[in-house]
Amino acid sequence: MSDNSNLDPEIAELLGISTEEDTSEAEIDFGFEGNKPVPKTELKQINTEKILGNKNYYPKIIGSAGEYGRRLHDVISKFLKAADKDEKSMYREKIVPVYWNMLHSLVGNFFDNLTGEKQALFRYALLNPSFIDETQKNVLHKICKDKVSSENGYFVDEWLLKIGNGDIHPSSVDETKKTGKKSPSALRGKLERKTGAREAEIASLNQKMEQHLMIEKSLKSSISIITSHNKLPEFGGIIAPYTQEQKKAILQLQEILKTLLKSDRNIEGSFNSLKSLDGEIKSLKTQGGEAEVEIDVKTVAEEFSTLRQMSKMTIGRQGNHFPFLFKTYSPKSDLDICTKTHLEQVLGYIEKADPGVFIRTYKQEEHRIVPHFIIVPSYGDFGICWEPFERVNKATSKGRIAVPLYPKNLKTAVLYALGDLRWQIAKEKALHYWMEEGLTGYYYGYAQETKLKADLKETFIQDYILWIEFESQGMQKLNKEVRSIFWRYIPFPQDIKEKLKNRGYYYAELYKKDQNRAMSRGY
Repeated sequence: MSDNSNLDPEIAELLGISTEEDTSEAEIDFGFEGNKPVPKTELKQINTEKILGNKNYYPKIIGSAGEYGRRLHDVISKFLKAADKDEKSMYREKIVPVYWNMLHSLVGNFFDNLTGEKQALFRYALLNPSFIDETQKNVLHKICKDKVSSENGYFVDEWLLKIGNGDIHPSSVDETKKTGKKSPSALRGKLERKTGAREAEIASLNQKMEQHLMIEKSLKSSISIITSHNKLPEFGGIIAPYTQEQKKAILQLQEILKTLLKSDRNIEGSFNSLKSLDGEIKSLKTQGGEAEVEIDVKTVAEEFSTLRQMSKMTIGRQGNHFPFLFKTYSPKSDLDICTKTHLEQVLGYIEKADPGVFIRTYKQEEHRIVPHFIIVPSYGDFGICWEPFERVNKATSKGRIAVPLYPKNLKTAVLYALGDLRWQIAKEKALHYWMEEGLTGYYYGYAQETKLKADLKETFIQDYILWIEFESQGMQKLNKEVRSIFWRYIPFPQDIKEKLKNRGYYYAELYKKDQNRAMSRGY
């Protein structure tokens, strides 16, 4: 750490450090070892009372980052001492890259002796408890007690662990440069496609098995009805003839058995496809197309670089890029913070109005596939869809969405991300016909007719937000052409449509078109 002896006592107190020079700090090299594996570990619940009361929290973080920590400490000290507005603004901007460089230096050893301080730094951007007031500390206490287990939401530390343990593939890096990587060979590319096809087939098989078990359950229910006999006490307790319900169940048995046999043939077909794919994958690996990615600290560090890019995108060019919790910017309430509980609540609200947002069709079967939601500790206004699905499996893989931990409005941020997801999936589905077919094709046509000059995807996302927030309540906010497109391609559930048909002429006309399409089987 730089010399603290000349530091203003008030600033030193805010930083939580002593003004006496610290000569005990050891020099640490945070260079990433080539093939250093990520240790298998589990994340513990962060004890906020303990870490917020730890007077050595900040020196411990800064010291563990070596030279990168000293550089950050130096810039923060100058930022806090600056009296001139322009000078303060200059140091404020300098803090951003220096802070991220420090975090990046810590990634290589992140899972070694994982402490609550490290977790809180990466998860909440808590650099120094002295930088926030008591109200904001209480907010941290609240959000840390949120123990909802989510299959879809991850804080940054949780996400890095998933990547490091090989549970989730690293994110695509179209937006960031990955050093030291060669383009995959044609053989490896083919292997990746076959591996993706196998994952998609397994997802399809799981759904078929669920449907098969439901049919079996129906069969058991019918047999139970048929074999449950009433007795006639007036005839000595003899079993009564079949009731009308039992006769109906007997007639249904034949149809159930036919459906069961058809389901079994479909399952058998999936198993045969899997066996074939396994054979092809084994053959490609034998030929030298091994595509297994070795998970090491470099992989985690590269993923963290991608997370940094995601964080920047959630903020936008004009947003607040200050990178850590600071009293001036930090929230005073937990209501809009993106905890896992709040995220699940917002997703439930949106899915009620847009039940098809997570639905994808594969082999004529619908699959509900909720993306991975990565909660990045930024003061962002936007959620962003980094990728709608994995490159090797576009059919059934989960996409990646980043949402800010400290947004101005959580619902709007998540809606923005899902509008982005809607656009990207529709565009991928239409391929090179995206300007002609489906949701994107009709929206592009509307933009051409109205001579729209703004960014097409951005305008679509803003319209999507209006669609879910207002149009679902019967408040007309959209151009009638856009309303017609969304009614067809981002349909509300039937119960909402039933309510809206009585809320105005335009909704009544759209409802009538639905009925006409249904009658002509063109819907």
